[in-house]
Amino acid sequence: MKQCIRNSVIIVLSLIFAGNAIAKPVGKILDLSGDVDITSVSGKRIIPGEGTIVEDTDKIRTGRKSFVSVLLNDGSKLFIREISVLYVQDIRLKEAEQPTKIQMITGKLRVIAAKTIKGTSVIVYTPTAIAGVRGTDFGIIATQFETKVVVFKGEVEVANRDTKILKSYILKDREETRVAYQQPPEEPITVPDYMLPKWFDSYVIDEKRNIIIKIKQEEGLIDQLLRKKDF
Repeated sequence: MKQCIRNSVIIVLSLIFAGNAIAKPVGKILDLSGDVDITSVSGKRIIPGEGTIVEDTDKIRTGRKSFVSVLLNDGSKLFIREISVLYVQDIRLKEAEQPTKIQMITGKLRVIAAKTIKGTSVIVYTPTAIAGVRGTDFGIIATQFETKVVVFKGEVEVANRDTKILKSYILKDREETRVAYQQPPEEPITVPDYMLPKWFDSYVIDEKRNIIIKIKQEEGLIDQLLRKKDF
């Protein structure tokens, strides 16, 4: 019995160390504010600082009124806003490699994708959508049941994550779409110039119902006057 227990412990430790050994750096923290933490695949949780290395499968989490920016090794930049959870799983450093892959569970994310390699450089997966880009500046708001995507500059191809739903759209500058659970992307709409800088602030995530709520412009302006800047 003791030998069996000893062998089990050795196996578990071996798996942990093996997991740590194959972990690869995918980027580093540039800037952060508020409640931010990183949890490794082994379950270890750290409070990062500027320059902290992010490894593949690390879970990055932000709390309320919090923000973190990450420079990926492929040259792309991530601006992770409040109440977000995501993983960076793969990094594309050579043309022959698969695109950089980001798994977004919930929250608000702005991506400025690198232009250095031909073809699709970044793919973002949410619970309901998939977005593939190259050299594009775009934003995503995601919950378990829906996703909103907007293009600040460039082009993004957006589809439902369910491969059985074939319809997709290529969004261009200032275009926005919504992808609901088991539904094709909605026909894109054009975001007015004056609203584009406030796009993230015009939506809030209802955490209880897992839905995205649009804030009226008047409410948004008053809210900005009454509270500190919410990244």
